[in-house]
Amino acid sequence: MKQIFEGEVYEILPLSNGIIFSYCKETTDDNKLVIAYKMISFDNGRFSDVAKNIYLMAKFGNNYQAIVKHCDNYITVKSIVLPSGKVLLLLKDGTVKLIDTDSTIIWQGNLNYRTFTASDIVIYKNSLWACFSECNVLLRYNLNTMREELRIGGKKSPFDKPSRMFLDGENVTVCNKGSKQLTTVNLESYTVLTDESFEEEVSQYIKSDIYKFVILSTGLYML
Repeated sequence: MKQIFEGEVYEILPLSNGIIFSYCKETTDDNKLVIAYKMISFDNGRFSDVAKNIYLMAKFGNNYQAIVKHCDNYITVKSIVLPSGKVLLLLKDGTVKLIDTDSTIIWQGNLNYRTFTASDIVIYKNSLWACFSECNVLLRYNLNTMREELRIGGKKSPFDKPSRMFLDGENVTVCNKGSKQLTTVNLESYTVLTDESFEEEVSQYIKSDIYKFVILSTGLYML
């Protein structure tokens, strides 16, 4: 594991030939955060500063200007850009919005489990998967009815405060803030495997091309 950026990193997004991430550049005298963005190219390994609109396009697609208006916070909101160009958003309060290409809301609802809100979402086949940090569970919802179909975890759970998920084929990798581990679940067989363990809290994992990255408390690392 190698640290490639030291500091408070908020989110990493995969690109076709690299990654882009948001981070805290500085804190002003009145305690306001100044957020900036960097991109790493896999072609030459170089860092470059990028504008906010480049980050937003990577996160929300070409219609990012309209999509951002539906977000409570464009950094903390979770987003999935669908092949059709539609965008699925998960807000911090558990509200889920499906936004059409013309920026209208097709569907809106809430993802809650025992009064707690979902921490992250992924789509696999015709199902929406959500993790619930306070309950140590992953739930599967039918995308047509938005009804709960399956639960992984609970009292005896392989998860410990699952906060983020990353889908790679039929496998989803879960970041456990409590145990400081990555847990991989096969969404076909429901086999659960424990992958990497860390000395710091792990808040995000992604894979881009052949490279794997995590956000830890002290910065951005390559596995």
